[in-house]
Amino acid sequence: MSWFANLEHNFATFAEKELAAFSKEALTIEPILSSILQYGGMVLQTVVTVEAGQPAGAIVGKVILDAQAGLVAIRSTVYDAGATPSISSTIASIQTNLNALLSAGHVTNPTSVANITKVVNALGAIPSALGA
Repeated sequence: MSWFANLEHNFATFAEKELAAFSKEALTIEPILSSILQYGGMVLQTVVTVEAGQPAGAIVGKVILDAQAGLVAIRSTVYDAGATPSISSTIASIQTNLNALLSAGHVTNPTSVANITKVVNALGAIPSALGA
């Protein structure tokens, strides 16, 4: 096995192990974050509305909704990667959920969206090219 192939194999093994660990943790962290956003967000919005007025409360409400939408995009990406994510399934999941992830990240510049899409699509070709 060549040095490069060995390095590639070691990295792929490491990445898959880390993705599996992250996926398991994400499945327990996400519901907690979702609950905090839902209930803590309502309390925060109420307090801000009472203290600073309706316009400020509306801004807080929008921020909370944006955070919840981002959390849904991340949840979908983790879920779509599968119970035991591989590099291939993770990249496929990112490709599937790319529009939601870009929206959650507030990436709206058409050039940036096009460049990110090109990179993600190029990454998507790597596992099949390597036979993964």
